[in-house]
Amino acid sequence: MTVNIGIGVCNTTEKKIVYTNKLFSELFGGSIGPDDYARLCALLLPDAGDPEMPQYANTAKKIHLNGRILGFTVYHAADKFVWILVRDITEKHQLQAVAEAINSSTNIGYIFSGVRHEIGNPINSMKVALSVLKENLDGYSRETVMKYIDRMLLDIGRVEYLLQTLKNFNMYETQRIEDFDISVFMENFLSLVRRDIVKNGIDLKYEPCAGIGKVRGDKRALHQVLLNIMTNAVDALEGRDDPYILLLIRGSSHSVQISVEDNGCGISRDQQKVLFKPFFTSKPKGTGLGLVISQKMLAHMNGMIAIESVRMQGTTVRITLPEGSGHAEKND
Repeated sequence: MTVNIGIGVCNTTEKKIVYTNKLFSELFGGSIGPDDYARLCALLLPDAGDPEMPQYANTAKKIHLNGRILGFTVYHAADKFVWILVRDITEKHQLQAVAEAINSSTNIGYIFSGVRHEIGNPINSMKVALSVLKENLDGYSRETVMKYIDRMLLDIGRVEYLLQTLKNFNMYETQRIEDFDISVFMENFLSLVRRDIVKNGIDLKYEPCAGIGKVRGDKRALHQVLLNIMTNAVDALEGRDDPYILLLIRGSSHSVQISVEDNGCGISRDQQKVLFKPFFTSKPKGTGLGLVISQKMLAHMNGMIAIESVRMQGTTVRITLPEGSGHAEKND
């Protein structure tokens, strides 16, 4: 039987390597020998100073070495022994990068259709407001002038939000985890996608929930996740009678749930078992990447995604995010 995992065993009391299999040595280019405990620690845990490996037990990490990406996990097997399991994950990361790029390209046309329309509205509104002010500036009261200025500031804010959403397509950008108002986020999101959904003859419904304030996550990543889900729902509703998409916001213990429900063609039980496998798709032109990437994005936000579906009746996708805690941070 071929083992495709490098295995190393270290004695942390005596600070020495007591065992390595052949693949372990090969993955490190033959540079790690029985007397290279300190070098191994420095290579795998460079930020730990004088590392005590047990404190890093069960934490998956990765390093770049000799043009490859190695994933490794340290397991505390006994009082003084640790196991280090190493795998070459270079190909996996390359495929993931390709998947993310393809998925981004797939969604660009959809979102830009909405952007073209929505960015024109506030610009035209500002143009009209400025023209009216120019013609009547001497005759208008200060209060009236301020109303026009406030209106234009709102339109500028709308344009700023639209431009911000374009950053969704930079999949390698570090997520910014922060608290944000879910109600405001949903209103902005729906204003962007509503036109194209309604244009397809779909009844778009939204049920907010009173008393729910902030959630914790990355707004741009959540926008991308919801866009993937809404696109799937629109495709599932093709040819259905009285098609609708219903979005609901609900709160539970220390979390907020966003549900996207449709009465589309549904998903079979067999298909549901492989929904989150890369490149699986039932669509003729699908990539099978949207849900995989969505799941990854939500995981970075400590969120989850679950799907329930009945064939020829519809599908419900539930996104769960943690409540806001008042802190902001960057998440690699």
